[in-house]
Amino acid sequence: EKYCRYHRDHGNDTEECRQLKNQIEDLIRKGHLRRYVDRDAPQGKREQRREKAPRQQEEQEQQHPRVHHSKRLRTGGDEEVITFSEADYEGVRLPHDDPVVVTLLVELFTTKRVLIDSGSSADILYKKAFDQLRIPADQLKPVKTPLVVFAGETIHPLGSINLSVVAGTAPCQTQVEMTFLVVDTPSPYNAIVG
Repeated sequence: EKYCRYHRDHGNDTEECRQLKNQIEDLIRKGHLRRYVDRDAPQGKREQRREKAPRQQEEQEQQHPRVHHSKRLRTGGDEEVITFSEADYEGVRLPHDDPVVVTLLVELFTTKRVLIDSGSSADILYKKAFDQLRIPADQLKPVKTPLVVFAGETIHPLGSINLSVVAGTAPCQTQVEMTFLVVDTPSPYNAIVG
């Protein structure tokens, strides 16, 4: 029922659109909207607007709760916390259903198009990407349990393999060993990390 004229899409009202408000504020700060900003407005009215803003933000958060999703990775005895906060929503339309796609270093090879899927119970490496790592197929350990994918289709993995994965860039990076199931099926991604 809600429609945003700024995004030309449904999901939120134009008046509630945070991205539009941020864009307008940025234009004001840069001086592009000087003729529209009332510099002579009584201070009281500006303060009223400022007091009203937290209430509007609170209402908006009830409709679209903040995401503070975090994942802990072990790095040589220390724990590094990777957190997604409100700042990461900059430029994201709500309600949010965009995939999180990253680049990781897998066995020292830059591996792009890695889907982060917290709903996945396994870490998947697609055969095409596995072949590009030039790891002999006899390194795969047999796996007897089939995988059930999105459409309910059953896939039998070619095997599993432990691989070194580096996330981030120095000095903010972590290295972990992950067990991937290698599958031979088409995908727009090279891997899925659960």
